[in-house]
Order: sequence, then C-alpha cells, then structure tokens
Amino acid sequence: MPLVKKLIRVGESRGVILDRAILRRVDIEPDSEVEVSVEGSAIVIRPQRYAGDDARAAGRKVIRKNASNLLRQRTSRGPTTSPRISCSMSSASKQESI
Repeated sequence: MPLVKKLIRVGESRGVILDRAILRRVDIEPDSEVEVSVEGSAIVIRPQRYAGDDARAAGRKVIRKNASNLLRQRTSRGPTTSPRISCSMSSASKQESI
C-alpha cells in the first residue's frame, strides 16, 4: 500500500517530507542531491549518483549492516580506543569521516 503524504508550502513552492526510513531504503543520505523527473503522471525522485558516491554509499551500507557485530566484538575484548574510519574521494580533495 502506498504511503500518503501531504504537500506543504515552502516559500512559493510545495514540498513533501520524506521519512528517514524511506530514504535509507534507497540509500539517500541527508542533504544529498536528488534527480526529480516526471514519468507519465508520476513524479519520480532518484538519488543523484556521482562516480565516488557508489563506493561511499556501499561502504556506509556495509557499516550499518555490520555495526551490531562490530560493537559486540569490541565489547567482548574490553575497553579500547575508538578507531576513526574515513573515506576519501579520488576525484576531489574532500574527506568524509564515518
């Protein structure tokens, strides 16, 4: 059954608030750019993908999927310092910490 949402006023435009669970299902992160198109009588919203985004999104998905296992392993070994995991894009000088 489709989810029903109400359009809200955003300045002179209208918007739809998308739940976090919906965004996670399609791997859209907060503040991401999306592609909006019209197909027939439907408005379609797709994640905007750049070359480095696929690898970064895949890494986040693996970390989210295995987070409970990683935490369980860390707590069974006793207290340790928290490692810093970072991803860098080869096409840009940005570095993002996870």
